[in-house]
Amino acid sequence: MQHRLRDVTILLARLVVGVTFVLHAYQKFVLNGISGVGAGFEQMGIPMPVVAAGFTATVELLGGLALVLGVLMPVAGVLLAAVMLGALVTAHASAGFFATDGGFEYVLVLAATSLALGFSGPKYTVQALFTGGAQAERAEVDA
Repeated sequence: MQHRLRDVTILLARLVVGVTFVLHAYQKFVLNGISGVGAGFEQMGIPMPVVAAGFTATVELLGGLALVLGVLMPVAGVLLAAVMLGALVTAHASAGFFATDGGFEYVLVLAATSLALGFSGPKYTVQALFTGGAQAERAEVDA
């Protein structure tokens, strides 16, 4: 029972965090446009701002989808955490901790959560459907 609850809560966290990243990518690609995001990046002094904006939006989109679907999760977790740490250093660190002041609280939580979810295991994932990974992991845990 405890394993099932853990797996369901990890699934819920993956869905919430993954959808959050997908919506951030939507904001960058559609609502603000990559050139608009690039202009903001340029004001922050980020090198090659339009390329950085496109890279960031792409990682958020594909990484978010990977978390939602449960595929390539370690890669997604590391890339999403790296993008969020980049946001922390370039845009939020100077404002202090609290998100209400523009600080790094939110991006730090997203970075840590992405990394943890990336290495959370294969239960309730598309990958487990094709690899049988969930049964193998369960056998190890129950043994």
